[in-house]
Amino acid sequence: MKTLISPTASKVLAGFALLAGLALMPAPALSQDVPGDDITRDLNSGPPVAGNTTPDPVPAPGPEAAPATEAEPETEGAVATPAAPEPAPLTLAERRALPFRVDLPAGAGIFPGRSGPEFDIYSVRLEGRGLVMIYLGARSQFPIYSGEQRERAGRRSIIVIESGQTLALEHLYRLRDGGELHVWVSAVSDEDRALASAIGQTIEPR
Repeated sequence: MKTLISPTASKVLAGFALLAGLALMPAPALSQDVPGDDITRDLNSGPPVAGNTTPDPVPAPGPEAAPATEAEPETEGAVATPAAPEPAPLTLAERRALPFRVDLPAGAGIFPGRSGPEFDIYSVRLEGRGLVMIYLGARSQFPIYSGEQRERAGRRSIIVIESGQTLALEHLYRLRDGGELHVWVSAVSDEDRALASAIGQTIEPR
């Protein structure tokens, strides 16, 4: 005996089979089907993230360096170094033993300076102010000043005009032993330079 299925029943069975097949198919990704999910889209479109997402520890800031300050001198318990005493002027006897002579005004003196194997230096001072320098040695640095050079009685001099005054600022003598006597003005003020010029012209070999 044959069982006959009507055309209508066949269509119903086919519909059930189609629904069963759709139910077994995997569902599509929702993130691509829902256009309003902006947060998900932004996260998916970002760059790939490395496996270790823990941020590196930030080292704690160290203490700021204190501004440099000048060290205050330690005075407690410090022993003050005594200042070097001023050189004493030559005595009258020492001045007479020099190989040159000079006329000094009241209060002025001749003071010893640097010395070496081939030279000696002296200075003429008045109340602590330097007026004239005197060099005795083999090789002087004459001339120091620029000016008119004159020669008289074995002496070469440098003459200049300063503040309307004619001053002899420098002199050079050739000594018999081959050495030189070099005299030059070292004063600074106009008044002292005029006085030093007058003193320098009195200096000559003995």
